[in-house]
Amino acid sequence: MAEHPNRYDYAKAQVPGPLTAEIESKKAEKKKAQRAARKQREKEQKEEKRREEEEEEERKRFLSLSDREKRALAAERRLAEQAATDGIKLTNIKRCWQCGESLLGKIPFEYLQFSFCSPRCVQSHRKANAAAKP
Repeated sequence: MAEHPNRYDYAKAQVPGPLTAEIESKKAEKKKAQRAARKQREKEQKEEKRREEEEEEERKRFLSLSDREKRALAAERRLAEQAATDGIKLTNIKRCWQCGESLLGKIPFEYLQFSFCSPRCVQSHRKANAAAKP
């Protein structure tokens, strides 16, 4: 249509306007921007997935610890809080005693010296200890 504007009746054939170099460059630029946005989204999703996998791995590792090891970890956490003035970034070591869920950014439910993420974890911990004591 751009090369032969009067050759056919483009309006009757319902052919859209002619493709010019400017329109083609805009389309190419738009596609390039879309590709870059998609790539950025995929990168962010991959990073989020990696963080979730690390959190789940750390949670499983915490759940596999014995009570003694959990107490030692709590003691290490207290020491780390004292050393926080050094500005060293520490890993998330405050976790629910029952399920291993991270307590970072949450208000924990406390029972004796234990911290839990939910009342359900407190109840299950109390039931497990009540069953073990008699």
